Amino acid sequence: MARFILKDPFYRKAKQEGFRARSAYKLKEIEDRFHLVHKGDVVLDLGCSPGSFLQVLSGMVGEKGTVIGIDILPTPPLPMKNITAIEADIRETDFPGLLSRFSLTAVDTITCDIAPNLSGIREVDDAHIQELFTCVLKVVDEALKPGGHFIIKSFSTGIQKPVTAELQMRFRKVSQYKPAASRSVSSEVFFVCVGKKTVTGPKSQVSG
Repeated sequence: MARFILKDPFYRKAKQEGFRARSAYKLKEIEDRFHLVHKGDVVLDLGCSPGSFLQVLSGMVGEKGTVIGIDILPTPPLPMKNITAIEADIRETDFPGLLSRFSLTAVDTITCDIAPNLSGIREVDDAHIQELFTCVLKVVDEALKPGGHFIIKSFSTGIQKPVTAELQMRFRKVSQYKPAASRSVSSEVFFVCVGKKTVTGPKSQVSG
């Protein structure tokens, strides 16, 4: 059964079209629906390895755009000149300093397809998701420009309501969306956040 699920139509399509993972189609579907990324944009992709989001984003931003990926794992080189992949831990990265290397102070959009290790034990999984979310939210606070957009993968858990509240404090509009390319057996869902507010209010209520 597991072997059948792995080789579903999106898996085969990714192989045929040269994408490194089926997740490419999740991002494509989100963009087709919400239209967040534009030519010339600067996009930061958190958890970029093996590079499928980078491949899609490269075409979205075009030759005059920039895509910066970061992952604790190495990302095999990609031929697109508008992509830079950095091997680093986002928990230990100085993002203002990183952006200054590109003569930037902020980015237009942040994407995040990081998945925590899930055990199947709800309390343990909620804690891992919470830790990851809090870390990524810090990057959003530091690196995303006012008016910018944010896409993050999450999972249906007990902390869904506080996570939504945190995002609503920071963005004008927050939607939950499950792309067709997400496996039906998976609890994953994407938060699509539009228009970062200039004033975000109190800091994270889900940390700790």
